[in-house]
Amino acid sequence: MNIDWSIFRNINFLFYLSSIWVSSLGGAIFTIVLTWMLVESTGSSAVVGTYLFLLGMSKLIFILFSGVIVDRFKAKNLLIASDWIRGGIMFLFVLIRLQGSPPLWVFYIMGIVFGMVDALSEPAAITCRIQIVEKKYYSQSLSVLTIATQISAVIGPAIGAWFVKFTGGVSAIALNGVAFIIPGLLLMGTRFREVQEKDKEPKEKLWSSFVEGIRYFITTPIIFTMAVFALFANAAVSTINVSIPFLAKNLGFGVLGFGWMTTAIGIGGFIGALLFSVIMITNPRPVMTLYTCFFQGVILLLVSFVDHFWLVIFLFMLIGFQETAVNVIAPSVNHSIIPRKMFGRVLSVMILVMTGSQPISQALAGWAMKWTGPQSIFLYAGLLEMISAVIVFLFPFVRRFQVNKKESTEMETV
Repeated sequence: MNIDWSIFRNINFLFYLSSIWVSSLGGAIFTIVLTWMLVESTGSSAVVGTYLFLLGMSKLIFILFSGVIVDRFKAKNLLIASDWIRGGIMFLFVLIRLQGSPPLWVFYIMGIVFGMVDALSEPAAITCRIQIVEKKYYSQSLSVLTIATQISAVIGPAIGAWFVKFTGGVSAIALNGVAFIIPGLLLMGTRFREVQEKDKEPKEKLWSSFVEGIRYFITTPIIFTMAVFALFANAAVSTINVSIPFLAKNLGFGVLGFGWMTTAIGIGGFIGALLFSVIMITNPRPVMTLYTCFFQGVILLLVSFVDHFWLVIFLFMLIGFQETAVNVIAPSVNHSIIPRKMFGRVLSVMILVMTGSQPISQALAGWAMKWTGPQSIFLYAGLLEMISAVIVFLFPFVRRFQVNKKESTEMETV
């Protein structure tokens, strides 16, 4: 590990960073507003779970082919389009909200459309980043971007909770719309490195490109194994998106307590991102991800036994810190291995596998809370993440894998 400030002199990266920050701020505000609208208007955890299920499933359906699209078209243009589409949806929702309380189907349609757009924007955003920074800065750039998003996660929920309590949330939704338009404008002024001729995608058929991405994913053991692990880890962690508002309501903390809990995750994530932004991890290893996920599982389990407000807040800060560590280390390993010419299609397959459990897990958590409390969901989540990390740790090739070692490349072909 060593300290390096060079990335902060990259003007194009700073423009890209600004666009990500503004977009994530709006998203953090909207998440609080929308979730609490559903909780207050229906009081049903099943409704919240269904919304997240529809969002996740629509993303999964489109994610496979979105990676192929990113490989064939300019990621910059795709990212701008996705931001502006989401901004337009926000303004449309404001008009509907001004007419009265929206029916449930409006929320469900929004979830489906947002899932489709997210399926395109996620691989496009990652591809944009690797076209701005050199490979040795992948981990550091992820950390800096995480700082931006965690700042949003700190102040966004607080702003959103305030708007819900004192304005009803319409102003926050309008602000969210603006927050999706501005990033597109910032990206228009950002210059990206052109893909080298040897890395350009030949004009293959869509299906052939799709199959090639799946083949690479399946035949690269470390990529395949860690993606399957992420499927179970994400199944555990994603349940807290459904459980947090009901935990706040159960413990008597209210919407402001809900905002504090979400903000605490952001604060912990910000601290972690700040640390990783100045300390370069030149040789990220999958085993680092396993350690972090195991201890995150321990914290999730502890949440199920705690009811003191500030202790709950502290535990959520630890969850945020550990989530940042995972989101810096794990992608750095993957992005260093995958050939750039097929980056989009392989990444889309990975996203499908890693996040495939989220909508199902969230829906099950929402429906389960009709018969059990949110504390039980945290208990389940903690145990699942801990057990998954231990099982994968038992594989020797995972424990020994190192990106920058020649022997790690040889192990991939075993």
